[in-house]
Amino acid sequence: MMDSGALAAAISEWRERRATMREEDDERLWRKLRLEWNYNSNHIEGNTLTYHETELLLIFGRTSGGHPMRHYEEMKAHDVAIKHTRHLAGSERVLGEGDIRDLNKILLKEPFWHVAQTPDGQQTRKRIVPGDYKTQPNHVRTATGELHRFAEPEETPALMQAWIRDFWRDLRDLDLSRSRLPLFLAESHWSFLRIHPFDDGNGRTARLLTNYVLLRSGLPPMVIKSAERDRYIGALQNADVGRMGLLSGFMLENVLWSLGLAIQAAKGESVREAADSRKESELFARKYSMGAPAKADVERLDNVFFLWMRPVLEEVEEGLAPLERLFAKTYWGSHIRIREARPTFPAGNVFTETHWRQTKQSHIVLPGFRLSNDRMLELRVGLTLTAFAGRGRAFSMQLRMTWKLGGEDVEFAADIDGGSIDGCNRRVPYSELDVPDPAGDPAAVVICRAVRDEIDRRSGEQQ
Repeated sequence: MMDSGALAAAISEWRERRATMREEDDERLWRKLRLEWNYNSNHIEGNTLTYHETELLLIFGRTSGGHPMRHYEEMKAHDVAIKHTRHLAGSERVLGEGDIRDLNKILLKEPFWHVAQTPDGQQTRKRIVPGDYKTQPNHVRTATGELHRFAEPEETPALMQAWIRDFWRDLRDLDLSRSRLPLFLAESHWSFLRIHPFDDGNGRTARLLTNYVLLRSGLPPMVIKSAERDRYIGALQNADVGRMGLLSGFMLENVLWSLGLAIQAAKGESVREAADSRKESELFARKYSMGAPAKADVERLDNVFFLWMRPVLEEVEEGLAPLERLFAKTYWGSHIRIREARPTFPAGNVFTETHWRQTKQSHIVLPGFRLSNDRMLELRVGLTLTAFAGRGRAFSMQLRMTWKLGGEDVEFAADIDGGSIDGCNRRVPYSELDVPDPAGDPAAVVICRAVRDEIDRRSGEQQ
């Protein structure tokens, strides 16, 4: 761990130089720190915008790249949260619970539905309300399968009251000259994340609060780099078992980095790092490499499956079950096409809750998995009804239901032997996916009626 004496020296030099710092140098410094903070804090959570694209968006108001709209919106929301954090840090009044909830509300903007896991590993749907404390457990499973527990929902309000009380007691007594700052930042950051008071945005909120301390103390905000994510998580895990030293040292490194940058700016020197060009080239290269699946796109895929696809399929399967015995043979088939590649046809209907995880891993979420605006993924379920054995003429028919996923939305259509079924085609942005009406999705009702009408017509028994 770095010598904490270096921190006291850096703070002293920063305060001395800041007193005579030119306004244009101060603006250059803030622009650099603002971009680094926005880019890295969101990148840690899976945002796909590059550093350059973040700069275009926040400084020039321009968008580039084919990223999901949600990623642009969350970057802009995070920038607003940073501005609000600066305002709070410069205020005379004491930060309260309401302010913390407001920060989370600014970050998340509006309620949305999210697919989550229950403690026993089952997937479920959860409504996220920005700024509200959690109403359901938000424990997570680690890579080893262990359950990592956070505070229970009923404990959270009291724990947050205690957290804010201890936070202000320790901040009031904090003596920067004694270099206790890194330990205070580590303990307050870790203890907030141990509560995990919100259903989403806890990491970003925690990093805002850590920088609130620095800004209120007259210091530049620190930046936890996304490239250091594994070290960051490892330090938090060590804190979980009582070893706070790694996290404290990690905080010290990052505070010193920001102070070094600030001192450079105060001297009138460039704040562009030698690694910036390499960083952009690495991000550019990553865009063209296969890489790991995009976390945000996997979440969208799960949302489509659990919030729309399964509810429709369940109602259609139940609605058509009595009709299947009118045919000599029936078969549910599956079709998966990724971009322009040849489709795969897994045996049977693999789009069931029981098979979904295996379906994803084996056929969809492969290296380089991304959603894009050119209809990257097509999921189809077909019901083949062969040799009608009821009253009337013999015939066969096939029902197909297709979900096409792109960068911003999902499109649904259904047909019988290639003839479109009117009244059920829809295109829905991912942000508007919702829990289906208990009375049933209208598309499912239309599909079942269309199949019955087609049996009537083909059998010659239509009245």
